[in-house]
Amino acid sequence: MANSNVKKELSCGAILYTLHNGSVKILLLEQDNAHYNRTGEEAKKRVIDIGPSGHINSSEKEEDAARREIYEETGLDGLSFDKGFRYDMKYEFDAEYDGKEVHIVKTRRYWCARIPDSLVDKIHISAEHKRYWMADINDAMSMEYIEDSKKELLQHFYAHISKDVKRR
Repeated sequence: MANSNVKKELSCGAILYTLHNGSVKILLLEQDNAHYNRTGEEAKKRVIDIGPSGHINSSEKEEDAARREIYEETGLDGLSFDKGFRYDMKYEFDAEYDGKEVHIVKTRRYWCARIPDSLVDKIHISAEHKRYWMADINDAMSMEYIEDSKKELLQHFYAHISKDVKRR
């Protein structure tokens, strides 16, 4: 495929988590297929997001884009990112843009942020998602409808956060 038909995209987001008695729980968001105009078999599939994420605007810094996405998709504001964790998930796919078939090379950059206990009940999801829940990380890694690439992200996150859990 010619270079003119390749588009690079960057999305930014965060794994949002809580810690309770050594147990790590992460925020999972189930996409609303109707919001994404999915039809047929695609509309029957469950798509689970590992925390909020989305496109970076041209004038935004990466972490600011992640913070905006957190706010837009959960209503949470002011969370602090763990500066020791950043993970890039890369994948490619074909899509149509402006009537042309384009090959997308996508990087989804994740940080992580702990949700204070006082804010867990204040989560309000956007129209992009139909529900959310806090799941034990081990349960999330074994869910059949979470894609392998997202499970790999969770493994890297868990390896990082386990150091913090052991210190507590």
